[in-house]
Amino acid sequence: MGLILTFMFNQKLFEIFFYFAWTGDLLTLLIWPNPVSPPLATNPLSWAGFILKHIAPLALTILFIKKGRLFNRDAVWTALKWMLVYTGFIAIYNLVFDQNILDLRYATLDIELLFGDWPLYVGVNILLALGWYYLIHFITMRLKMIKFS
Repeated sequence: MGLILTFMFNQKLFEIFFYFAWTGDLLTLLIWPNPVSPPLATNPLSWAGFILKHIAPLALTILFIKKGRLFNRDAVWTALKWMLVYTGFIAIYNLVFDQNILDLRYATLDIELLFGDWPLYVGVNILLALGWYYLIHFITMRLKMIKFS
């Protein structure tokens, strides 16, 4: 999404990209040690790539905002709808390719184990994501990053 936005800006895609980056990428960087991150001690180049892959979208959204890009009032709802579509796609992908993206099949983080067994921890993850989206929306409102016209 970021690459497309770099060459051809689209307001809705920017809003979706912003919310996806500030949930997925930021949380990936905050969860440490991250079970999917290559180990720094044995794979420093892969580790650096992993970190940069998650920092770049955040930096790109900041660059767009510094250039004066604002959000529509309904940006949070647009992003939530597309996150639901994405999650549905990933659920099917996980089954077809025997994967566990978004931890939809089994927990991979210790904190998720505290939330209970499947599907209870998935429900808690969804509630946390909704709360995180609201927090991002609240912050963008407080920083006057939402256009109301």
